[in-house]
Amino acid sequence: MTKRILLLAMALVLALPAIVRTQPNANFSGTWTLGKIEPPPTGRGGIGGGGDEAFGAIAQTVVIAQTGRDLTFQSGSMKAVYTLDGNTTVTPPGDVSGLKTRAHWEGAKLHLHYKRGQNWCRDVLSVNGNTLTILRDLESGGGSTTRTITYTKTS
Repeated sequence: MTKRILLLAMALVLALPAIVRTQPNANFSGTWTLGKIEPPPTGRGGIGGGGDEAFGAIAQTVVIAQTGRDLTFQSGSMKAVYTLDGNTTVTPPGDVSGLKTRAHWEGAKLHLHYKRGQNWCRDVLSVNGNTLTILRDLESGGGSTTRTITYTKTS
């Protein structure tokens, strides 16, 4: 009896990584319209953040295109491409001041890291039906903010 329990436990330990790996990743593709921001932004950090070009600006519309290998995230007029393999991409290539992007999965959540100059941001994306939730951590100019931004899928 003890041998059976031990063999079953060993089989479960060996099978668990395969079970975890086979869980499908979420698909964030679509056009998303702003719903709610918590806490509400004030001043320059508001919607559009002083213009769509502002670092970490919260756009009214987000467009995401996702394939098995990469993800394109367009927020207002800002566009970033991420490889979904955890490697860092620099745009334009070789530019020390260029946009640096990196993405990795944590369960069904996708972490998008981006850095430009001394500014950095991490967006943690999760989807539930037609609702996209982005937990955004932003550091810029010596200050930092964390916001929860929700979007509704429109297409």
